[in-house]
Amino acid sequence: APYYPLVPESAEQAELYERALARGRELLERGQVAAFTVAGGQGTRLGYDGPKGTYPISPIKNKSLFQLFAEGIAGAGEKYGVAIPWYIMTSPINDAATRAFFSDNAFFGLAPVDVVMFPQGTLPAIDREGRLLLAAKDSLALSPNGHGGSLLALREHACLADMSARGIEHISYWQVDNPLVYQFDPLFLGLHDLTES
Repeated sequence: APYYPLVPESAEQAELYERALARGRELLERGQVAAFTVAGGQGTRLGYDGPKGTYPISPIKNKSLFQLFAEGIAGAGEKYGVAIPWYIMTSPINDAATRAFFSDNAFFGLAPVDVVMFPQGTLPAIDREGRLLLAAKDSLALSPNGHGGSLLALREHACLADMSARGIEHISYWQVDNPLVYQFDPLFLGLHDLTES
């Protein structure tokens, strides 16, 4: 598949990267970029009882994944002089606990109006033979519909309308279990905008 190398391989590409970097910074400074984290999972595989985003990941201060992301968003907002809204897709399983965690931690210094949480949708669970699974005699077992349902969930919970009202044109997307994500890479954002890819 075609790709952009980390280091430009031609003068033409170097010029594109320079323009893209400037464009990415401009998008951020204009407040046209939102943060979006998919955070519907539980910390079960980590041996942790709670939403994965509440897991204390940093080795010394035990900061949660959510705190690390919040600090990154706050830092980028300060750097570019804007409030960056953060959309967090939870799941029916962890939505209430995630909201309580943010409330208990004063939204990690972010304005509550700029932290928008909403649950993803669900689908009936099936077994390997394609048969529907039951949660009880009279109800289907439902499972979160995964990352593929994120765009539908953004629309159904009026997040896309909220983004439009805020002037958001681009979304920086990451999964809750990626503490090393570069949340707002101006080069990446600029390349995305300039090349419409």
